[in-house]
Amino acid sequence: MPRSTLIIGGGPAGLAAAFRLSSKGHAVTLIEQNGRLGGRLLDGGAGAQFDTIPPVLMGHHTATLALLKELGTADSSALSRGLRLEFLLPGGHLVPLMQPWLPAPVHTIAGLLLFGGLPLADRWRLLDVIERSWEGDPALPPNLDQRTAEDWLAERKQSERARAEIWTPLARFLIGDDATTVSAAALVGALTRCFLATRRHDARLAVPADTLQNLLLAPLAARLAQAGTAIRLNAAAVLLQIERDRVTGVRLRDGTTLTADRYVMALPHTQVTALLPERVLTHYSYFQQLTQLSDSPALTVHLRIDTALQAPRVVLFARRTFHWLVSRPGQRRSGTVISIVATGKPELLKRTDQELLSLALDELSYAYPGPGAIKILDWRVVREPRAFLTMSPGARVHRPLPQSPFQNLFIGGDWTDTGLPATLESALVSGTRCADMILAKKE
Repeated sequence: MPRSTLIIGGGPAGLAAAFRLSSKGHAVTLIEQNGRLGGRLLDGGAGAQFDTIPPVLMGHHTATLALLKELGTADSSALSRGLRLEFLLPGGHLVPLMQPWLPAPVHTIAGLLLFGGLPLADRWRLLDVIERSWEGDPALPPNLDQRTAEDWLAERKQSERARAEIWTPLARFLIGDDATTVSAAALVGALTRCFLATRRHDARLAVPADTLQNLLLAPLAARLAQAGTAIRLNAAAVLLQIERDRVTGVRLRDGTTLTADRYVMALPHTQVTALLPERVLTHYSYFQQLTQLSDSPALTVHLRIDTALQAPRVVLFARRTFHWLVSRPGQRRSGTVISIVATGKPELLKRTDQELLSLALDELSYAYPGPGAIKILDWRVVREPRAFLTMSPGARVHRPLPQSPFQNLFIGGDWTDTGLPATLESALVSGTRCADMILAKKE
């Protein structure tokens, strides 16, 4: 009889764990408290489902790209040599980050030399840092996780203009918060994966031509159903039952208890601690450290317009209300879908939808000057108070490994210790790692 696993949480981490285990013949039950799968990937509002944040894939997102390929939806998310990050600077100056056709990471160095978004003095100083980091001489300081990216960049003699107009937009796009908030280690790690990897396509971009519901979630649900995975929606867990060194069951809100050989909690960190008995939370530092984690909000205004604008594009804003824009052609190449995102600004979540629409249209006219009158066919404001794990100095040590203190309990989620920012890629990596640890168990 195959070993059984109960997965709590139907977000990307839980789905990745279920997919991996079911493909190896394990008996899997997945429970989700909401009436749909996807977790925070999708807007929970009524009507059509929107991505909480528009997906932008990069070449180093190997877990995401591999899964899309396995699901047969990779063609809608192909990496493009022609799609570049664009920086929209104050005054409307648009500067693309070029990636010349050269071996990695020389292509990044050449692209930086040509990048007009940074003053020449900043470029030369940064090139010196990149060269030393690449050669490991001297090694990066060990305290990067104890200081902000802003402090480290200032020490590297990056000007205030460069920090505000280039590095903070990059930090928000790659990590979810600005350079004054995220740790230097988080920014250096993100930049290294994107621009200093040995594979030149790691920095290439893809804007998927469809929603994550159609590209990822629906195909995953179909494959899980084919494999015999039991998926229970509207099934909210309220308590993890623990005896000695093992989990013995999960009590649901309706009073029933589910049991399995092994358990995966693929939930936000705040929900993990809420399901634990008080004695467990106070006794184990593994769980106590989760209370030190915090999250940053995101807000997206999605627009579907009748005008065919240049798309796809990924545009990072400097010193604006919103922080980046993603565009893609509408279905059947009709019109354009525009998503305009702000991160780390909780005060924006309090604004009305109409106020946010007005602000978003200002950003649209800034990024696309002169298209004339446009007709909005549809629009939606999506607020997510806990969109990203806050990667502040010191946060990394509180991100847990998959194996909990209980031998049959594993913890998954984008916020766990994957070495990545809390993104879709991190969630998929985490869920797969939980599954692989379960598969490696002998008993």
